Amino acid sequence: MYKEHLLLNMSRELMLLKQLGTFIKEEDLQYRPHEKVRSTYELMQYLSTIGSYMMRWLVKDDITDEVRAEIREYRSTLSIQNFSERIDRQWEEIQSYMALISEEDLLLKQATLPTKEKMALGAAIIHAPIKWLSAYRMELFLYLKMNGHTDLSTREAWTLVQN
Repeated sequence: MYKEHLLLNMSRELMLLKQLGTFIKEEDLQYRPHEKVRSTYELMQYLSTIGSYMMRWLVKDDITDEVRAEIREYRSTLSIQNFSERIDRQWEEIQSYMALISEEDLLLKQATLPTKEKMALGAAIIHAPIKWLSAYRMELFLYLKMNGHTDLSTREAWTLVQN
């Protein structure tokens, strides 16, 4: 049941992200609120992998410099046109990592976050992939709003809108 709840939360975050993705236009990509802050495009790149990357980190613990380089290369080929597809792929990867663990693992297995903080795997999944997907999804929403998207409301950031 715990596993199902974690998956439902990640699925919802990714669906909301895809929904926001439909508002992104070419002229939004270079927008950045400040010179030392990610651009919309860089934020999209990050969001296209962070959920599955952190699941791999927590479940398989096999992130190497080679893996990081592969992810950077993958992110570099992101576009507005393939953003939704990349989110779908991320969802498939998240599900494959979750299939490797049990309900008991979520409660008893210890995981280490990138900050070196240790906690139960289930808590780590909440603290990293779920929270990060949610926080950076909202950052994308705010970027789009700050960049003049009057057609975008809070509803699209929080509610799955039926078309």
